[in-house]
This record gives sequence, C-alpha cells and structure tokens, in this order.
Amino acid sequence: MVFLRIGLALLATGVLLLPAATSTADIAHRKFGQVEDGKLPAGTRVDLTAAELNAWASDEARIWVPGATRNIHLDLRTGEATGTILIDFAKLQKAATGQDPGWLMRNLFSGERPVTVKARFESSNRRARVDVERVEVSGVPIEGATLNFLIEEWLKPTFPDVKVNQWFDLGFRINRFTVSPGGVSIYVGR
Repeated sequence: MVFLRIGLALLATGVLLLPAATSTADIAHRKFGQVEDGKLPAGTRVDLTAAELNAWASDEARIWVPGATRNIHLDLRTGEATGTILIDFAKLQKAATGQDPGWLMRNLFSGERPVTVKARFESSNRRARVDVERVEVSGVPIEGATLNFLIEEWLKPTFPDVKVNQWFDLGFRINRFTVSPGGVSIYVGR
C-alpha cells in the first residue's frame, strides 16, 4: 500500500491558492482533496513540491500501515523518482491484509529493512504508467525477472489495487502529469 500511495501521490498532486495550513502534510492533503473533488476548471495546472510530497507520503504511511514504515524520502528527477524507506515487512503485511505473517515472513522479514525503489513515470491522454526499475532491500538489488516475480506474487496479491508496469486510467479528470526535481505537476482536463 505504501508504494501504491506514493505512486498516487505522484499522480494526483498540485499547488493552488490555499488557506493557511498547520503543516506541509496538511497543505498536500488539501491539494489532493481539491484534485479529487473534480471541480477544478479544465486547463488547471496543480503543483506539489517535493517537500509537500514527502510530508504527505509519511503521513499516509502512518495512516494506512501504522508502525510498519518510517523515514520515507522521495528524490524526484525528470520523469522518475527514487524512494527510500524503512519497512518491517511482517508488520506491513499485517496492516495491509489483517492476517498474521507466515513463518517465512516472520523469520526472514521481521524487523526494519532499508528499502530503495526506483520508478519511471509516463502519462498522457488520461492514462499513466509506473514502471518499477529497481528495488533494493537491505542493500541487495532486486531487478529483472526476480523483481517481476515479487511484483506479481507478493505486491499485487497483497495490494490488489496497485497498478505497476502497466498502463492505467488516471481518474479525477487528470489529463497528464509530470515529475521533475522540484515536484509534480498535474494537468486537469475536461
């Protein structure tokens, strides 16, 4: 769910004239709410800064998978992002599915592990694609066939709504988005 939420954060973000908020995460939540409302005029560009995105991702992780993650940081580049996070996979599975982890998960993946995920983003004509290029868990790279196996056999069954390495509809009248070092811009259509 964390990776899905981070991906969604990158897809549905923006800057508008907003009333004062109490935190950077609050500002980001308000921006998401405005996008999700569907009331923005066609042609509106909505920007979210890297700082807002990072604060929002951390806040969402606390809500959706309490105690399973911490120290989330997104490093944005043109068309891509690299996220770093500490994850307790056993707690993550419990928070996501409500089921206690099995013996393998408990014994091999309990405790915090540093995780790095690098992904590329594309979008146009109300569709987007998030391609996960590389994952590192505790410094061990996972790429190619092994990464595809983990996505298909663990990520998608654990988080059935996740859309990775395939095109999907954006929703919320979002026409397209761009990722840059300063943040993410979304462009609202009709």
